[in-house]
Amino acid sequence: MKSSIKVLIGILITLFIISGFLYYFSQNDMFGWRFNFQLQQVEIKEYKGLAPNIKFEYSTIFEIDGDIQNKYGEGYVVGIKLKTDNRTGCDVRIDGPKLDYSKKIDELAQEITGEMSKNAKDFKIISKEKVLIDGKDAFKVSFSFLDPIGARVQLEQVFVSNNNLNYFMICGTGEQQYDFFRKDFEAFFNSIDFNVNESDFIK
Repeated sequence: MKSSIKVLIGILITLFIISGFLYYFSQNDMFGWRFNFQLQQVEIKEYKGLAPNIKFEYSTIFEIDGDIQNKYGEGYVVGIKLKTDNRTGCDVRIDGPKLDYSKKIDELAQEITGEMSKNAKDFKIISKEKVLIDGKDAFKVSFSFLDPIGARVQLEQVFVSNNNLNYFMICGTGEQQYDFFRKDFEAFFNSIDFNVNESDFIK
C-alpha cells in the first residue's frame, strides 16, 4: 500500500511539473516557436499603409481586415483579425479623442472610460498607464466587461496623436483566451511605426 501511495505521489508530482512547463511554454515564444498543447511556428508579417502613414507587425495567425464592406465607419484604417474568429484581433482608427497627455493617469482614464463604465455591465479597469508609441506620448488602458450573453470580454486601448491625427488602437478577445494572445497584442502595439513613405513600397 505504501509503495502504491509513493507511486501515485510521484505521478502527481511529475504531472504537476509537466503542467508547469506546458503553461510556461504556452506563455512564451521559444526560439520562434509557440507551444500551446501543440507546436506552432511563430511567423511575422508587416503591414504598410499610406494616408495615413502607418506600419506594424502581426503574427500570421491573423489576417489583414481592410473593411472592404465599410462595416466599421469612416475612422477605421485597418485591422488584424484571427482567421478562425474575427472577434479576436486589433483595429487602427483615426477617430480617437484629442487627449492632453500631460494630465494625470486617473484623469485620462476617466476621460476615456467614464461613459463606458456607466453603460457596460460589470465594467472593470485592469490597468492604465502612460506609454510611448513610436516615440510619441500615448495612453494605454485595459479593461473588461460582460457582453450581452454574459461572456467577459477583455480589451486594451491605446491613444496617440501623429500629424494632427488622433489614433485610437484597440486589441481584444474573450477574457479566458486573452493570455494566449497577449504577446501578439503587445507585439502589435510595440511595432507601430508612423515613418512610412512611398519608397517603402518599391522593391
